[in-house]
Amino acid sequence: MALENADVLSELKVRLESVTKSLNDLGNTRVKLQGAIEVLEQIEDSKAADAEAQDATKSTGDVGEGSIVDGESSEGTDSSDGDSGANEE
Repeated sequence: MALENADVLSELKVRLESVTKSLNDLGNTRVKLQGAIEVLEQIEDSKAADAEAQDATKSTGDVGEGSIVDGESSEGTDSSDGDSGANEE
């Protein structure tokens, strides 16, 4: 029982379509996986950077933010606002 070329050709074309569809599906899946990996890596890098920044802040003793050196708040003491405390009469 010999195979006819036309039958083999028809089967090969069907298999080629099937393999091509599978390759396209796998290519799409690969791109999605790469995107998901990149997003998760960025999230992890951001977490690591935040942790390092918090560690750095803790090691410096949180000096500077909101500190009152002379016992008064620094808000509203800008001498360029026209109210320097001197009377110009």
